[in-house]
Amino acid sequence: MFQGDKIKLVPLLDYLEKELQFLPKYKEEIDWKVYQSVREKRLEVERWVECIINATLDISKMILTLSKEEIPETSREILYKIATLIYEEDTAETFSKLAKIRNTLAHRYLDIRWNDIKSFMQKAEDIYPPFLEYVKKELES
Repeated sequence: MFQGDKIKLVPLLDYLEKELQFLPKYKEEIDWKVYQSVREKRLEVERWVECIINATLDISKMILTLSKEEIPETSREILYKIATLIYEEDTAETFSKLAKIRNTLAHRYLDIRWNDIKSFMQKAEDIYPPFLEYVKKELES
């Protein structure tokens, strides 16, 4: 990977690492009752999840592009393709579902959005450390 390409990835990686530090806070503070009744918290956590997934997509596209890989058409396919380089098949499928969560935040009712946010918060602890490690290795190469 060229030095100039690394420069573009570093801020996204830093952003992702900083934002993921808020995961324990949100897991502790926000449950269904808070989510449905406290508008500010609902909007805050929805935006947080959406931004993390968008950064994940941006990083994934950059790495695939720099690796001279063909970029799939959909967000889910992009996440699946990068995930197959990092995870076993079942985890790659779980990782690709981040795209669905992002789309759901924009288009669904509170109870459906909550289920996706809850799912994200439950899985993020397991799926993001290998992703971050992979991106760091790519930066070192």
